[in-house]
Amino acid sequence: MKGAVFVKKEKLKQKALEIGSVPTHLKLEIEDYGDDKKRARFYWIDPQDEHIGIIVELGPDGQLESLSRDMKAESGERLPEKRLENIIREFVETHYPGALAVFVREESDRTNDDKVRFSYVQMEEGLPLPMSGFMADVSLSGEIMYFHYYGKAKSIIKPTRVADYDEALAFVKKDVEFDLLFEVLHRSVYKNGDDQPHLVYESKCRAITVPADLVQEEQEFDDDDDRERESFPLPLFEGIHEKAVPGSLIGLDKGFVKEREADLGDGRIGTVWRNPDDPVYQPEDKSLYSWYKRRSHQVLKTIHNKETGKLESVMSFMEKEGPLTVTEAECEKIALRFLFALFPNADQYFKIRYDESDEEENAVAGFTFEAHCHGVPLRFGQIRICVSRQTGHITVYMGPDIDPKELEAVHPVPAISAEQAKSIFWRHFKVELGWEREYRDDDEHSYRLVYKPVYPRMIEAHTGELVSSSW
Repeated sequence: MKGAVFVKKEKLKQKALEIGSVPTHLKLEIEDYGDDKKRARFYWIDPQDEHIGIIVELGPDGQLESLSRDMKAESGERLPEKRLENIIREFVETHYPGALAVFVREESDRTNDDKVRFSYVQMEEGLPLPMSGFMADVSLSGEIMYFHYYGKAKSIIKPTRVADYDEALAFVKKDVEFDLLFEVLHRSVYKNGDDQPHLVYESKCRAITVPADLVQEEQEFDDDDDRERESFPLPLFEGIHEKAVPGSLIGLDKGFVKEREADLGDGRIGTVWRNPDDPVYQPEDKSLYSWYKRRSHQVLKTIHNKETGKLESVMSFMEKEGPLTVTEAECEKIALRFLFALFPNADQYFKIRYDESDEEENAVAGFTFEAHCHGVPLRFGQIRICVSRQTGHITVYMGPDIDPKELEAVHPVPAISAEQAKSIFWRHFKVELGWEREYRDDDEHSYRLVYKPVYPRMIEAHTGELVSSSW
């Protein structure tokens, strides 16, 4: 029996090698077969550059599910799009005979500088089913750089009636609310982004989608979960403003050495630190679990701003046994000293929000700090700091989207009123009929016809300009 399993695994690995066209110099990093009901995963990397690699995932029956080639495409003749489409069609027909007769190409394909994306979906009632069919990126020279097969819908849940447009529009509009806040309009997120903070009116539509017949199932909600917890001014104490070294508060003064570093590509540098006195994890196999365990075992991860050197994130994977000798009150003081070390005028820009009390005694104490300026909150301005009750070191730090001090340059009083912003918003608010994938215990691949609200994400509070997502 063991011999048969070994032969099956070797066949799967050989098939993955052929599908991925894996060069011989790449090293097999992950070989994970899960169990009989899970996919087989293979991951090869370049020993000289761990960011170059090939991932192949096969289903329980050995059929290709996904392929990702994170490597430079071969240079060569730039093929016409029709030829590129034929390449992916031939590839799909090889692995899924007959699938091309079921799916149709979407018109929303994107062409980049080095590749073309092809998306084929299943259609029902003239509308596409999201996450059906397959998606692929083909290099301009004809290499398949990415492929994912979603397949056919298992069931289509059709409504007894479809509400008309005006009825659906009125139904969805009643649940829209507006907030005034600061937001950094990143170019990577917004069509008209400039990477600068702005004062905006944000629209909040509670109904992400509603059934096409507007009949919603009754759901039980916990009022406590929907209620925003109160935040308070920062508690100040003697010595809170004394200069502290962030590296010392997270434990980097305890003999840690840099294990690896990577440019994250967004102006930030990620670093992994390890104490050389800690034993290195010895994986028993090449499973996905062992791979993650090896990379995170007893390490401390930090992210710094590449330009300013400022600490932006901390995540500790240090496991330690021992008594909880640091009280929660002491942890709060440590968290506040850390906050003031990073933001000297923290009391001007942050409020503290405490975690709900837990019956069990936790090994860490967590605190949330909410950023604001002139009483206006910053979206994605929350800071999360966790402190170990065993060591007193910071184990988690998640920084704000921007230093709230930079918000001082933005006038906090809007030039257009909330009513004017709403008027602009409603002129661009609409609903669209479409299919939504449902996830249920008995059938994870079914679809229901719904109305989806389509609207601008925000209204710039000084210019009245629409702010829309770029994707």
